[in-house]
Amino acid sequence: MLNLEERITRVWHQEVRPLVADAYRCHSTGTPRAAIVATWTAVCADIIHKLYQLAEDGDGTAAEVVKKIEAARSKADAEAVKTMQQVESKLLQNALDLELIDFIEHRQLERLQQDRHLCAHPSLRPLGDVFAPSGEYARAHLVAALDALLVHPPTQGRKAFDRYKAHVSDPSFVGHADYLVQMFAQRVKSSAWKQILGTAAKHAMLELEVPEEIGITASVAADRHALCLIAFAQHDRVAVREAVAKAMITFNGLPIEQQLKTIARLGAFDVFVDALDETVCQQIGTYVERRPALPADASGFLEPAMASVLALAGVDAVRARIPALGSKFAQLYPTQQAAVIERRPSAYFTDFLAPILTSAGGWRTAERLTAMTVIPCARLIQPEQLNGILTAWADNAQCREASGMTELAVTFWTHATQLRSHPAWTAFVKRVRELAADPQWFQYEELAAVIDYKDDTYAS
Repeated sequence: MLNLEERITRVWHQEVRPLVADAYRCHSTGTPRAAIVATWTAVCADIIHKLYQLAEDGDGTAAEVVKKIEAARSKADAEAVKTMQQVESKLLQNALDLELIDFIEHRQLERLQQDRHLCAHPSLRPLGDVFAPSGEYARAHLVAALDALLVHPPTQGRKAFDRYKAHVSDPSFVGHADYLVQMFAQRVKSSAWKQILGTAAKHAMLELEVPEEIGITASVAADRHALCLIAFAQHDRVAVREAVAKAMITFNGLPIEQQLKTIARLGAFDVFVDALDETVCQQIGTYVERRPALPADASGFLEPAMASVLALAGVDAVRARIPALGSKFAQLYPTQQAAVIERRPSAYFTDFLAPILTSAGGWRTAERLTAMTVIPCARLIQPEQLNGILTAWADNAQCREASGMTELAVTFWTHATQLRSHPAWTAFVKRVRELAADPQWFQYEELAAVIDYKDDTYAS
C-alpha cells in the first residue's frame, strides 16, 4: 500500500504536483481548511490539463471546454472571471462525461468541491459558525483526489473502447505497435482495457463476423485485431495472456480449418502458442500429416492457405508443439517450399535454400525462386551456409546464366550484411567466370565491383 508521500510523487501532470504538495504541506502543518482548498485547486488544474490533452487527441467535448478556457484567458477581465467560474462549476461533470472518473469518484470529488466552498466561504455556515474540518478529514479528501484522478493519465472508458473499434475499422489502419499501446493501452481505464483486450482476442482467434457497413471483411478485421493483441502484450503481458486464455475455450471447439487460419495468423505470437491445448495440437498435427503431400495448383505452387500454415514450421515454438509441420514441409517440391518460405522467412528454412537453387529448371524459375527464398532469408543465413548456397547457384546453369540473377546476386550481398566480408563471394565470382561459355556474358561484374574482386586473385 503506497503512503501519501509516494502517491504525491506519482501525480500525472508535472504542473499539478506543486499544487498537490501545497495541499500536503497544509495538512502536515495543521491547517485542514487550507489543505482542502488546495486539494480542490489541484483537482481543477488536473482536469483542465487533461481536457487539453483530450482536445489535442480530437475529443469534441473536451475541445468545447478548452475553447471557453482559452477565450477567458485571452480577456482577463470581470467577464472572464465569470466564465472561469462557470467552467470550474462544471469540471467534475465534464470529467464524468469524458470518463476521466466514474460516478462513485464523481460523488467523492463533488463532496470535496462542496467542502472547499465551506472552507473558502465561512459565511455559508448557519449562525456564522466557521467550518472546522479535522486533519484526518482533509487528508481523506487528498487521498480520494489522488486515487480517483491526480495520479492517472487522461484515461477514458467506453469512449476509448469505441475509438478502438473505430480505429480497427478505419481504412487507414496501420497497426504501429507503439501507437496502439499509447492510444488504447496507456490511456484507458482498467475496465475498458479488459474490454479492448477481450475484443481483440476474440476477433483475432475466432474471426467473428463484423457489420457490413464498416467496410472490411471478418478476415481483415481478425488480422488487424491480431496486430493489436500482439502490440498490447508489450504493455501488459499478463492481461493479454488472460484474454487469450478466455478466448481459447471457444477456439478449441472451432472447425479445424478455422483453427488453422488462426494458427497461421497468430502462430508467431508466443502467448497464443503457449496457450494452445495439447490435444488441439495433436489433432492439427494429424490433420496436416493426412493432407495430400502436394496440394498444388496448375503452376506447381502450394495453395495459399496451406502455405500459410506450413510457414509456421519456421517458428521454433510452433514446430515443437506441432512437429508435423516440419515433416510436411520437407515433403514438398522445391517450388512449393519456396511459396512457404516467402510467406514467413525463417532461419529454419535456410538449410533448404541450396537444394531449392539446385532444382531450378529454367532461367525465369531460377530468378523467381531466388527472389522468393534467398533474398528474404539473406539476413538469417549463417557463414557456414553461404558457400553451399553460392555453390548451388554457380553450378546450376539455369541460375548462373539467367539475366536477372546478376542483379539478384548484388541484392543478396547487400541484404546479407553479416556476410559481406565472407570469402565465399570471391570464390563465387571466380567459379561463375570459369564456367561461363562466353567470357562476354554472365561475368557478374556488378557483384565483382561491390566486393572489390580482382582478376588476379584466381590467376594461375
